[in-house]
Amino acid sequence: MKERIKGRKNFPTEEVDPDNFIPDDDVRKMVQNIEKIKFNQEDFFKLYNCVQCGECETDWDRFRLKQKFLEDGNTFKGLDEIIENYKKYRSPYRTNQMRIKIPEGIPKTSDTLFFMGCLSTIRIPRYTEHALQYLLKQKVDFTILETEICCGWHLLACGLKNEFEQCIKENKEVLKDFKTIICLCPACYVLFSNYIKPEMGDDFEVNFIADYLKPSAEKKSGTVSVQHLCHLKYRDREDVEYHVNEVLRNSGYDIKDIPYWCCGGGIGWMGRTDVIDKIARKRMQDHQAANSDYCTSYCVSCWWILRRYTKLCKIHPKPKDIFELLL
Repeated sequence: MKERIKGRKNFPTEEVDPDNFIPDDDVRKMVQNIEKIKFNQEDFFKLYNCVQCGECETDWDRFRLKQKFLEDGNTFKGLDEIIENYKKYRSPYRTNQMRIKIPEGIPKTSDTLFFMGCLSTIRIPRYTEHALQYLLKQKVDFTILETEICCGWHLLACGLKNEFEQCIKENKEVLKDFKTIICLCPACYVLFSNYIKPEMGDDFEVNFIADYLKPSAEKKSGTVSVQHLCHLKYRDREDVEYHVNEVLRNSGYDIKDIPYWCCGGGIGWMGRTDVIDKIARKRMQDHQAANSDYCTSYCVSCWWILRRYTKLCKIHPKPKDIFELLL
């Protein structure tokens, strides 16, 4: 595999935690012999080293290893809280109460549902408000739910198989009343595309928010470094990256190209947070080196990382979400 950034491994966890990185061949062997393996608590550091960026060939197999880790009676810090929050709120958080200010003009009913996601509505409300404003400005017909059920990505990523399957089942019941789902979060998009769309028929569509981005009618200016999405690039939607770049260029922005690398936020802020922190700090170095006016993303997890770590690392580019740049 060709090195994208000089002196740095392409796989982010191999770069920051090489002693615990499991190569693809080893993952395949473990999955093939999964019933013969007995994981112990010390295996946590290796199995949860992965941030599920999707670049490796064994992305989905790594979920199975985490499931086996829990099946073997092991645990990790925060697991009980994750399970409790899911049971009470169907959310990774201790609430399912949205913190967004809903703008006027959203229809009460529509065949199209804008599914925002728990991180979007609870942790980064301003980002989500900008997305709502953008869709309204583009005159997209859509509605939203008063309460959402988490898509289940955090359950899958930490190995909670039964809870994940229940989460998908409940979301199917909600989503079946719509013809089109627009996902603000790429994790929601990936899961709904893979686990729900195949059972819904040909008339059911799952789209990602970036598919609705258009060049700004008002000419913009400035330089931008973009944190593109591992969630999509390595899961059959590489086209989105080129579309977003063209939208920004045609809006008047000059894109400062930075080599592709993960931000660390693929599984949210849980599990090996030490690994996530190291990846995020390295990625901020790349945005700093671009010396752009703004750094941006169209992923809720990437945006959470950018917003948090541009401050922690005190880098120059000002973080602005994609909708704020285009509104």
